[in-house]
Amino acid sequence: MLWNRGKTLFGGRYTIERKLGEGGIGITYLAKNQQGQMRVIKTLKEAILNHPIWRAQQNKLRQDFRDEAVRLAVCRHPHIVQIENIFDEHSIPCIVMEYIEGEDLGHYLLRKNKLPENEALLYIKQIAEAVIVIHQKGLLHRDIKPRNIMLRSGQQEAVLIDFGIAREFIPNVVQKHTVYRTPGFAPPEQYEMEAARGEYIDVYGLAATLYSLVTGAVPTTAEDRRHDILLQEPKQLNPHISHNVNRAIMGGMALQPENRPQSVKEWLNLLLSDVEEDYISVPPTQISQPPAQQIVSPNLTVIAKTHYWQCVHTLKGHASMVHTVAISPNGEIFASGSSDNTVKLWQLKNRKLLRKLGGWFAGHSSMIHSLAFSPNGKILASASWDETIKLWLVNSGKEIRTLVGHSNGINSVTFSQDGQLLASSSGDCTIKLWLVSSGRTLRTFTGHSDSVWSVALTPNGELLASGSSDYTIKLWQVKTGQEILTLTGHSFFVNTIALSPDGELMASGSGDYTIKLWQVKTGQEIRTLTGHADSVWSVAFSPDGELLASASWDRNIKIWQVKTGKQLASLSGHTNYVRAIAFSPDGLTLVSGSDDDTIKIWQRI
Repeated sequence: MLWNRGKTLFGGRYTIERKLGEGGIGITYLAKNQQGQMRVIKTLKEAILNHPIWRAQQNKLRQDFRDEAVRLAVCRHPHIVQIENIFDEHSIPCIVMEYIEGEDLGHYLLRKNKLPENEALLYIKQIAEAVIVIHQKGLLHRDIKPRNIMLRSGQQEAVLIDFGIAREFIPNVVQKHTVYRTPGFAPPEQYEMEAARGEYIDVYGLAATLYSLVTGAVPTTAEDRRHDILLQEPKQLNPHISHNVNRAIMGGMALQPENRPQSVKEWLNLLLSDVEEDYISVPPTQISQPPAQQIVSPNLTVIAKTHYWQCVHTLKGHASMVHTVAISPNGEIFASGSSDNTVKLWQLKNRKLLRKLGGWFAGHSSMIHSLAFSPNGKILASASWDETIKLWLVNSGKEIRTLVGHSNGINSVTFSQDGQLLASSSGDCTIKLWLVSSGRTLRTFTGHSDSVWSVALTPNGELLASGSSDYTIKLWQVKTGQEILTLTGHSFFVNTIALSPDGELMASGSGDYTIKLWQVKTGQEIRTLTGHADSVWSVAFSPDGELLASASWDRNIKIWQVKTGKQLASLSGHTNYVRAIAFSPDGLTLVSGSDDDTIKIWQRI
């Protein structure tokens, strides 16, 4: 029996929108929960449960299905699909999961033929980190392949789905597992009813997936390889991939389990060893040791004289990833926005929580992606993936108004210097200019061909800059909406841009691991800063314009000298992606937000 649009489940908590698809024994629906958020409901086909062949196995089918939900629910990670609920509807088990808008990596690969190495590595590293969490929970996924990886629409984020054949394992102990595999992505052990099990099974799946991404081809099956049919090296199919990637793929796909890296971490070290040497080593000439008589604490990071930075506090007030932080113009408070759909206001000096804005029944209904204080510090703007911007009174926490007009999640907001205008950028490929006093849309800027991740206004209010997933930065005339310049040079998504206090320089951070500095008037590239080992997600100039801070998915924050491009310090301490960074007005404090659900306060001493 199919559930039609409008059908309510679990006592009215979920309403069916439409059927998404079906497989051999399962069917998935798109539904809305009571908060109006889209969810995926996966359930067993009633026809299968009642089929004569399966009738005797009904209870086992139901239990196996519920077990999938339980296994998935304990694996919490940004790159693992999240479970919201498990329930039975008239004896039919249902799993409610987050809805990931986008397409699976298999379909994406069909469109692209093959992926550039840096893009393929970005997705593989994300999924590998998710698999590490799965293994820590004593589980094997056993079905890693492009079709089981979703790409969030307009983003650089891959999410592992489908835990239907995930199973518990004890390392290297012979266990019985269901004989199920996807040819080309499954190792020889999955062709056996009984075999030793270990992390090396998923290492094979990760390596085979990377093989497919960089070549556009499905690898030779393990069964064929055992019958002496050769697996071509990926470099033979794509001569442009690096020796390091070729070596890691072949090592991860070794037929004998003992010849593969024995853990995902070990395989990642093999895969990324050359990359890390290229990107994160610091030339000795840049390192200046502190005087012998000075005691430096273990949390202190220094790479040049007078640039001692220390993490002085870690705040754990959010229930999920911290995507954005902003410091008020007077430096007394700062705001943080999170995937828990809330905005929090904190005192910067004593780190006390002042108030929470929004929640389950008020405020935003999806993650907060950007925050900005008005120049007088009285208003806070919050941008969310619920397609709205909200304006809040800082002193009271009261919501002033909600700005509606974008047709996709909103990625960035910024005020004009006089506080009268607000600019926003969105996954709908547009930038909008709003009148703060009324919430009216003044102008829409169109020209980008993909999601616009970041927007900035020059101090004089004449120019607007935007960075996009189309790899470009555009400069616009605010008064007319006319596009003035398109800046090219990055080889992957432009995630973030920032203007210097005088408006003469612009910094951009990209998924190509680099930061570029540009002259705003001419659009000329001044220099490229290299040093991060993963996507650069946030950049910020110090108030005097002499320093630039950058936050990266490599879990580090770096401080750069703008004039020379030299790296002055590298701050480590976050245990997951660092997405946000902000300078205090005196330039002596940094606030950072991370996917490890924490905010860190750093001070220059």
